[in-house]
Amino acid sequence: MTYFFAFLASLVYIALKALQQRQVMAAEYLRMPIVSMGLAACEVFIMVNVVKTADSVPGLILLAACIGLGAGIGSMLGTWVHARKR
Repeated sequence: MTYFFAFLASLVYIALKALQQRQVMAAEYLRMPIVSMGLAACEVFIMVNVVKTADSVPGLILLAACIGLGAGIGSMLGTWVHARKR
C-alpha cells in the first residue's frame, strides 16, 4: 500500500506543479497558497515513504519506480488540464 500511495502522491504533486505554473502565468495570486500547501504535503509524504523504505535496496528501487510512474502520469494529466483551460 505504501508504494501505491507514493505513486498517487507523486501523480498529484506533479499535476499540482503544472497547475501552479499555470497560476503563475495567469497571475492567480489568491489560489497560489492553496496549491503550494498541497505541494508541500505531497513532498513530505513522499520523503516519509523514502525514509520508511530506506532499509531495503529492492524496496527503494520499487518506490523510485512508483514515484517515477506517478510523476510521468501526473505530468500528462497536468498538460491535459492545461490544454483544456486555454
